[in-house]
Amino acid sequence: MMQATEHQTHADALQTEIYRRMRPSRRLELAVAMQEQTRALMDAGLRRSHPNLTPAERHREIARRILHART
Repeated sequence: MMQATEHQTHADALQTEIYRRMRPSRRLELAVAMQEQTRALMDAGLRRSHPNLTPAERHREIARRILHART
């Protein structure tokens, strides 16, 4: 596992402070936008790597990947 650099640690703290100062509704807007971007990127990747999949099949595959994701 990589050690965080001083710069990364400072950047993380700064980002955390920015999020803390946001209205909850704004944080929710950002979370929804990130989710939409993630799904769009996953869909684009599936279209490229599996052009034979239908939109419904891609949708199911994206749901499966999100459901089984690990951090």
